[in-house]
Amino acid sequence: MRIDEEVFLEHYDIRRKRFIYDRRVHHSYVFVAGNKSYTVIAGNLIDEHIFTRIGYRMPQGISFPVNGLAEVCFDVFDGLECLGDFRHISLAGLGSAVVLKNVVLALIAHYESCCIGGFVFQAASGEIVDRNRPTPLEEIYDAMLGLKNELRYNRRTGLPKKAPQPLIPEFFQAYKIVTTGRASYVVLR
Repeated sequence: MRIDEEVFLEHYDIRRKRFIYDRRVHHSYVFVAGNKSYTVIAGNLIDEHIFTRIGYRMPQGISFPVNGLAEVCFDVFDGLECLGDFRHISLAGLGSAVVLKNVVLALIAHYESCCIGGFVFQAASGEIVDRNRPTPLEEIYDAMLGLKNELRYNRRTGLPKKAPQPLIPEFFQAYKIVTTGRASYVVLR
Protein backbone atom coordinates (compact mmCIF):
# COMPACT_ATOMS: atom_id res chain seq x y z
CA MET A 1 0.00 0.00 0.00
CA ARG A 2 1.39 3.38 -0.99
CA ILE A 3 1.41 6.23 1.51
CA ASP A 4 0.59 9.53 -0.26
CA GLU A 5 1.42 11.81 2.64
CA GLU A 6 2.89 11.47 6.13
CA VAL A 7 2.91 14.30 8.67
CA PHE A 8 3.36 14.68 12.41
CA LEU A 9 0.61 16.74 14.04
CA GLU A 10 2.52 18.36 16.90
CA HIS A 11 -0.57 19.87 18.50
CA TYR A 12 -2.04 16.37 18.94
CA ASP A 13 1.21 14.38 19.25
CA ILE A 14 -0.08 12.04 16.53
CA ARG A 15 1.37 10.88 13.21
CA ARG A 16 -1.03 10.99 10.21
CA LYS A 17 -0.66 9.04 6.98
CA ARG A 18 -2.84 9.50 3.89
CA PHE A 19 -3.43 6.57 1.54
CA ILE A 20 -5.93 5.09 -0.91
CA TYR A 21 -7.65 1.85 0.06
CA ASP A 22 -10.65 0.30 -1.68
CA ARG A 23 -10.75 3.34 -4.03
CA ARG A 24 -11.38 5.72 -1.11
CA VAL A 25 -9.07 8.21 0.59
CA HIS A 26 -8.14 7.13 4.12
CA HIS A 27 -6.09 8.71 6.87
CA SER A 28 -4.31 6.73 9.55
CA TYR A 29 -3.54 8.37 12.90
CA VAL A 30 -0.91 6.51 14.91
CA PHE A 31 -0.34 7.06 18.64
CA VAL A 32 1.23 5.24 21.57
CA ALA A 33 -0.55 4.43 24.84
CA GLY A 34 0.55 1.95 27.49
CA ASN A 35 3.60 0.80 25.48
CA LYS A 36 1.43 -0.20 22.52
CA SER A 37 0.97 1.53 19.20
CA TYR A 38 -2.58 2.11 18.00
CA THR A 39 -4.04 3.35 14.76
CA VAL A 40 -7.28 5.15 14.03
CA ILE A 41 -8.36 4.83 10.40
CA ALA A 42 -10.75 7.44 8.99
CA GLY A 43 -12.01 6.58 5.52
CA ASN A 44 -13.81 9.23 3.48
CA LEU A 45 -17.48 8.55 2.81
CA ILE A 46 -18.43 11.32 0.41
CA ASP A 47 -21.09 9.36 -1.47
CA GLU A 48 -24.37 8.63 0.34
CA HIS A 49 -24.92 5.53 -1.84
CA ILE A 50 -21.67 3.97 -0.60
CA PHE A 51 -22.63 4.96 2.96
CA THR A 52 -25.92 3.05 2.71
CA ARG A 53 -24.40 0.14 0.75
CA ILE A 54 -21.95 -0.42 3.63
CA GLY A 55 -24.98 -0.69 5.92
CA TYR A 56 -25.13 2.68 7.66
CA ARG A 57 -28.21 4.86 8.05
CA MET A 58 -28.60 8.51 8.94
CA PRO A 59 -30.70 9.38 11.99
CA GLN A 60 -34.34 10.01 11.13
CA GLY A 61 -34.95 13.53 9.86
CA ILE A 62 -31.25 14.30 9.29
CA SER A 63 -29.72 14.59 5.82
CA PHE A 64 -26.38 13.16 4.77
CA PRO A 65 -23.80 15.98 5.16
CA VAL A 66 -22.80 17.80 1.97
CA ASN A 67 -19.12 17.47 2.88
CA GLY A 68 -19.48 13.76 3.73
CA LEU A 69 -18.50 11.65 6.69
CA ALA A 70 -15.51 9.59 7.77
CA GLU A 71 -15.92 5.90 8.56
CA VAL A 72 -13.83 5.14 11.64
CA CYS A 73 -12.17 2.04 13.05
CA PHE A 74 -9.23 1.61 15.42
CA ASP A 75 -6.97 -1.17 16.57
CA VAL A 76 -3.52 -2.04 17.84
CA PHE A 77 -1.15 -1.00 15.06
CA ASP A 78 0.89 -3.73 13.41
CA GLY A 79 1.40 -2.31 9.94
CA LEU A 80 -0.80 -1.02 7.14
CA GLU A 81 -0.76 -4.28 5.20
CA CYS A 82 -3.60 -5.85 7.20
CA LEU A 83 -6.21 -3.08 7.23
CA GLY A 84 -9.06 -5.46 6.54
CA ASP A 85 -8.22 -7.52 9.63
CA PHE A 86 -9.21 -5.31 12.55
CA ARG A 87 -9.55 -7.31 15.76
CA HIS A 88 -11.45 -6.45 18.90
CA ILE A 89 -8.82 -5.53 21.44
CA SER A 90 -9.30 -5.69 25.17
CA LEU A 91 -8.44 -2.54 27.07
CA ALA A 92 -7.94 -3.02 30.79
CA GLY A 93 -8.20 -0.48 33.58
CA LEU A 94 -7.26 3.15 33.11
CA GLY A 95 -5.41 2.29 29.90
CA SER A 96 -8.74 2.06 28.11
CA ALA A 97 -9.58 5.67 28.99
CA VAL A 98 -6.19 6.84 27.70
CA VAL A 99 -6.65 4.94 24.44
CA LEU A 100 -10.19 6.22 23.88
CA LYS A 101 -9.13 9.79 24.67
CA ASN A 102 -6.41 9.49 22.02
CA VAL A 103 -8.94 8.08 19.54
CA VAL A 104 -11.11 11.15 20.12
CA LEU A 105 -8.09 13.45 19.65
CA ALA A 106 -7.34 11.73 16.34
CA LEU A 107 -10.95 12.25 15.23
CA ILE A 108 -10.86 15.93 16.17
CA ALA A 109 -7.57 16.31 14.26
CA HIS A 110 -9.21 14.63 11.25
CA TYR A 111 -12.30 16.81 11.51
CA GLU A 112 -10.20 19.99 11.64
CA SER A 113 -7.91 19.07 8.76
CA CYS A 114 -10.42 17.46 6.38
CA CYS A 115 -13.53 19.63 6.99
CA ILE A 116 -15.92 16.67 7.08
CA GLY A 117 -19.50 16.66 8.33
CA GLY A 118 -18.88 14.03 11.00
CA PHE A 119 -18.04 10.39 11.69
CA VAL A 120 -19.70 7.02 11.50
CA PHE A 121 -18.69 3.69 13.04
CA GLN A 122 -20.13 0.43 14.28
CA ALA A 123 -19.75 -1.19 17.68
CA ALA A 124 -19.04 -4.86 17.52
CA SER A 125 -21.12 -6.88 19.93
CA GLY A 126 -21.63 -10.42 21.06
CA GLU A 127 -19.95 -13.05 23.15
CA ILE A 128 -16.56 -12.98 21.41
CA VAL A 129 -16.20 -9.20 21.65
CA ASP A 130 -17.50 -8.86 25.19
CA ARG A 131 -15.72 -11.90 26.66
CA ASN A 132 -13.56 -10.87 29.66
CA ARG A 133 -14.78 -7.28 29.28
CA PRO A 134 -16.42 -5.88 32.44
CA THR A 135 -18.47 -3.41 30.40
CA PRO A 136 -19.83 -4.25 26.92
CA LEU A 137 -18.24 -2.26 24.09
CA GLU A 138 -21.59 -0.78 23.11
CA GLU A 139 -22.05 0.66 26.62
CA ILE A 140 -18.54 2.15 26.52
CA TYR A 141 -19.29 3.89 23.21
CA ASP A 142 -22.67 5.10 24.51
CA ALA A 143 -20.94 6.71 27.51
CA MET A 144 -18.04 8.07 25.45
CA LEU A 145 -20.49 9.83 23.11
CA GLY A 146 -22.73 11.20 25.85
CA LEU A 147 -25.64 8.90 24.99
CA LYS A 148 -25.62 7.24 28.41
CA ASN A 149 -25.04 8.98 31.71
CA GLU A 150 -26.82 6.78 34.23
CA LEU A 151 -25.31 6.11 37.62
CA ARG A 152 -22.99 3.10 37.81
CA TYR A 153 -21.87 1.10 40.84
CA ASN A 154 -18.56 -0.43 41.83
CA ARG A 155 -19.01 -4.21 41.66
CA ARG A 156 -16.73 -4.86 44.61
CA THR A 157 -17.92 -2.19 47.07
CA GLY A 158 -21.43 -1.45 45.81
CA LEU A 159 -20.71 2.28 46.07
CA PRO A 160 -21.83 4.62 43.28
CA LYS A 161 -19.27 5.69 40.69
CA LYS A 162 -19.20 9.06 39.02
CA ALA A 163 -21.51 9.41 36.02
CA PRO A 164 -19.56 8.88 32.78
CA GLN A 165 -18.45 12.08 31.08
CA PRO A 166 -18.63 12.28 27.28
CA LEU A 167 -15.25 12.39 25.55
CA ILE A 168 -16.46 14.24 22.47
CA PRO A 169 -16.62 18.04 22.41
CA GLU A 170 -20.01 19.68 22.92
CA PHE A 171 -20.19 20.91 19.33
CA PHE A 172 -20.67 17.29 18.17
CA GLN A 173 -24.05 15.55 18.38
CA ALA A 174 -24.04 11.75 18.57
CA TYR A 175 -26.79 9.41 17.40
CA LYS A 176 -27.17 5.66 17.78
CA ILE A 177 -28.97 3.58 15.18
CA VAL A 178 -29.56 -0.11 15.95
CA THR A 179 -30.24 -2.38 12.97
CA THR A 180 -30.23 -6.17 12.90
CA GLY A 181 -28.58 -6.37 16.30
CA ARG A 182 -25.73 -4.04 15.43
CA ALA A 183 -25.26 -0.56 16.85
CA SER A 184 -24.09 2.12 14.45
CA TYR A 185 -23.08 5.59 15.58
CA VAL A 186 -23.26 8.82 13.63
CA VAL A 187 -21.49 11.83 15.12
CA LEU A 188 -22.25 15.14 13.41
CA ARG A 189 -21.15 18.72 13.77
